[in-house]
Amino acid sequence: MERLKSKKIIEQLFTSGEGFSVFPLRLVYLEVPVAKTPMQCAFSVSKRQFKKATDRNKIKRLLRESYRRQKPALYNKLQKPYHGMILFNGKKIPTQEQLDKNMEQLLKKWVKRVSL
Repeated sequence: MERLKSKKIIEQLFTSGEGFSVFPLRLVYLEVPVAKTPMQCAFSVSKRQFKKATDRNKIKRLLRESYRRQKPALYNKLQKPYHGMILFNGKKIPTQEQLDKNMEQLLKKWVKRVSL
């Protein structure tokens, strides 16, 4: 339920959504009127940067785990539901610790933006 899978919604995210970066992560988000969860999220890694599917999948697993750790704090701070996509723009496979730190910065910055 919390994963964003709809091609239509993902397309809408990139056409009318807003975005910002905290290197090496980028968040593209869109406020939605009604949703079952506070945030539906998808994760993406560039095929141009990482040719091997195993590398892309590993980074996506690390991203999902990092997001899962930050989720409870994020859900407490969100007033409205959102759709979002987190993209990895780095050139090297990160460690879990690096991603946790970057994800925390990204989500804190995003909460500040949407709560204004």
